[in-house]
Amino acid sequence: MRQPTVYLLSCGDELLFGHTVDTNSAWLAEQCTLQGWRLVGHRTIGDITPDIVSALLEASALAEAVILTGGLGPTRDDRTRQALAHALGVELREDPEALAEIQAIFKRYNRPMAEANRVQALIPAGAGRIVNPNGTAPGIRAVLRDAKIFCLPGVPREMREMFKQSILPVLKGAEGAAQEVMRRLHLCGRGESDIGAAIRHLMGERSNPEVGTAVAESIVTVRLYAKGDTRTEAERTAAEAEADIRKALGHDVYGVDDETLAGCVVKLLAERSASLVVGESCTGGLLSSLIVDVPGASSVFRQGIVAYANAAKTDLLGVPAGIIGKHGAVSRETVSAMAENHLRRTNFPLPAYSIATTGIAGPDGGTPEKPVGTVWIACSRLDPDGGGITRSFRLNTVTDRRGVRMRAANAALDLARRTILGYPSNYQVEESNWKKD
Repeated sequence: MRQPTVYLLSCGDELLFGHTVDTNSAWLAEQCTLQGWRLVGHRTIGDITPDIVSALLEASALAEAVILTGGLGPTRDDRTRQALAHALGVELREDPEALAEIQAIFKRYNRPMAEANRVQALIPAGAGRIVNPNGTAPGIRAVLRDAKIFCLPGVPREMREMFKQSILPVLKGAEGAAQEVMRRLHLCGRGESDIGAAIRHLMGERSNPEVGTAVAESIVTVRLYAKGDTRTEAERTAAEAEADIRKALGHDVYGVDDETLAGCVVKLLAERSASLVVGESCTGGLLSSLIVDVPGASSVFRQGIVAYANAAKTDLLGVPAGIIGKHGAVSRETVSAMAENHLRRTNFPLPAYSIATTGIAGPDGGTPEKPVGTVWIACSRLDPDGGGITRSFRLNTVTDRRGVRMRAANAALDLARRTILGYPSNYQVEESNWKKD
């Protein structure tokens, strides 16, 4: 089965030296794969004109399409347009329409255009521009060694919109494309090795579909690439594999593709006309931030409190000082009181759910009994009759401060998801009943 090929180039010293994370290539690789194109290579290059020329020549000899991001700004270290002109063996020429578009952008922003921005209207002779509706850097399209060349700015928001408008139609219209389907299934609360063992029968090398796993901050993603002679055949193969994976992994799967754990929780709450409050200590607002990132979160999310100090846990969340004094701030008793008393102190529509976190993010503050990475997590539910339940567990993780907070936030959202649905957890969860006074 022949597939059209694509090569990705990322340009910029900030990428080469690790000062900036290259998110563009990951996004482009996924988009190209979704259209049935086979990625044959990816290379990161600095802001050196001969290096960019060499990369363009090499990539154009290996693939039918080359997508380069970066190096189209107005400063002297932006050298993509010069390098492309050199590779094509032509001169740069000012494109009047490109210049007019750049001037219009500055007029829209009520700012004068610096003379330096005029360089962004330079296009290699014989090449074409790609309209940038969100910025001052037009893209460039050309043909080099029979390969289609697309140069886009490195700003992700600008690059993505230009890709969708100008490159995606080309990929969709290519002969041999659109015969591969990609799915990503996301799980939380289960180890990657355990997941790999459960779906081992699907993970043969060069099988169809190709199945693999990846993990990031306690979220495990099972990815599958299904191929077929037709799009319908590839879709059918993907659907069969997804059903097999769901059968093997059960309730641990919370979402597919771009669905997030926070998005899943918001959706479940909205379906039940339920309310959500959050009380955070070690996660420091991260948990609330993940929730409000979800469009429509305002329909369920009522309140978030960051009670970092022990006194704040008492004053803002009603945790008795005696509980903290006896059991410590990082304990089942404290986190359960944080979750339950948060609901006791509010009068939001019922049913209502409360999530709480308290722990030791590090790098200091750990003890032999409670080492760095110890986090207690709780989720409480309050029903219309005044009764409720609380589920809590201890998370132990070994990572840096940011990692502890992120893994704790994900684990808390997953506990909320399982509590809403009545699903068991893979952690040692303790459940207790309580009533609002």
